[in-house]
Amino acid sequence: MNEDCGYNPNWWQEAKALSLERKKRAVAASALAQPGDAFLIVTEGKVTEPIYFNLLIQDLQLGVVRIKIQPGDHSDPRYVIRTAERLAQKQVQDAEDGVLGVNEPNKFDHVWAVIDTDVAVRQGFWNDVQQLAAARNISLAHSTPCFEFWLLLHIIGFTTRSDLVDGATAKSAVKHALNRDYSTNQETAKAAIATLIANWPKSVVDAEHVRDHHHAAATTPPGNPSTEVCGLVRGLNDSARPHLRKLKQAL
Repeated sequence: MNEDCGYNPNWWQEAKALSLERKKRAVAASALAQPGDAFLIVTEGKVTEPIYFNLLIQDLQLGVVRIKIQPGDHSDPRYVIRTAERLAQKQVQDAEDGVLGVNEPNKFDHVWAVIDTDVAVRQGFWNDVQQLAAARNISLAHSTPCFEFWLLLHIIGFTTRSDLVDGATAKSAVKHALNRDYSTNQETAKAAIATLIANWPKSVVDAEHVRDHHHAAATTPPGNPSTEVCGLVRGLNDSARPHLRKLKQAL
């Protein structure tokens, strides 16, 4: 057989190239963000969460001009969502008015509210929080009972321990696991969180396994304990330059 009869001796190379291209497109489609995307992250806490995310973007070497981290106007998660909406709209308006700084994005590609579910669940307005976020197109990085569960995963790894009944208990658990205080002020929080920030890639996977655990158990959401901060962190990872990412994009 020869090439004149339709035989292509390099068929396997072409097939491999097509397969690689399909995989490349699939990975791109599964990414939660693209390199250089702009993020607005509004947090319920005024100390711990902003310090955590500032250390994370340093670890990923993300452009700080394109990542805005801002505490909400009030600790109530509904105010956090409204703050996120206001700041996202202000960015667009400032762009139209021509008052943005050099290299600032004209709009945020991703807007997240980092909130706790503890009080909202106990006081019966968690559904209102979810509906408000959906109506305002704000993504929720919520933790149950609070953000400290996300930190706890960095320290002890995967756990579905049942004693984290509220925010105070979870905060005590983090303090005990660290064997030090971590949240009294900016300096204390930065020193403590800096000791565990390198564990974030494993914590993303552990948080996803906790989610799987609750799904298999048919737990009424939000499962306690659980956290969806992993989604925001995966998005930040995906927005980094490829050689700086520490998590592979899932197919």
